Amino acid sequence: MAITTDDIKKLREMTGAGMMVCKEALQHSDGDVQRAVEYLRKKGIATAEKKVGRATGDGLVDIALAADGTSAAMAEINCETDFVAKTDQFKALAKAFAQWALEQPKPALAPEDLPQDKADLIKQTVATIGENIQFKRAVRLEGGIHEGYIHLGSKLGVLVQLAGPDTPGLRTLGRELAMQVAASSPLVVSRSEVRPEMVEKEKDIYREQLRGSGKPEQVIEKIVTGKLDKYYSEICLLEQPFVKEPQRTVEAVIKDRAAALGGPVTVKRFVRFRLNE
Repeated sequence: MAITTDDIKKLREMTGAGMMVCKEALQHSDGDVQRAVEYLRKKGIATAEKKVGRATGDGLVDIALAADGTSAAMAEINCETDFVAKTDQFKALAKAFAQWALEQPKPALAPEDLPQDKADLIKQTVATIGENIQFKRAVRLEGGIHEGYIHLGSKLGVLVQLAGPDTPGLRTLGRELAMQVAASSPLVVSRSEVRPEMVEKEKDIYREQLRGSGKPEQVIEKIVTGKLDKYYSEICLLEQPFVKEPQRTVEAVIKDRAAALGGPVTVKRFVRFRLNE
């Protein structure tokens, strides 16, 4: 049976495969478009499996928020090149996985949690895009009010979970705090979350730096305390200088906003995904 250009075009529109691949599929299927689709799916899965071992150094982070803000999810999908990461098809894939994570009961999702339909979706996308694609991770937050921020290029994403009056003002604050986390990379919300062994490790480092200085022990301990306060201001979100008003701490800004909102505001949690971290 003769293979026409219209047949090739139709198959390409249905599958997203290249022109020559579509022609080959039609030739193997005696011009039957539906059989050619099946052929491509089978070939695509086989091709995808061959690509699994290739390095996935690029990709995207995407966020999905429930309409009422009471839950949110963030997912990271990896591919081989920035060129593919910028395609509409790959962006749609990242968005689909963020939405899928939002609908799951688990707070943290890994590759082994993928259902068969999502695994097949990745394989089909590999077949049409031609690069190895991997789902790396996802997280889901629930309870309170959530806001998120995706940094330019979608290589960095942040979710923030707040408790407070559910108002547009709280949502605005949440987004600003997400941008703060993106820019300043805190490790925890407050110093109460810093593990004691981390604190002792920092103290030991500071004492070692001061050893041999000739300073009295009580002076050394005061210096260590000062250095520890500086450490907290770097790793604790509430103690960081607020990016938009560096002369004030994040905690001070939150207190002022809470007064304007008419009720207390608490940062319950944040999650920061940087690509390939």
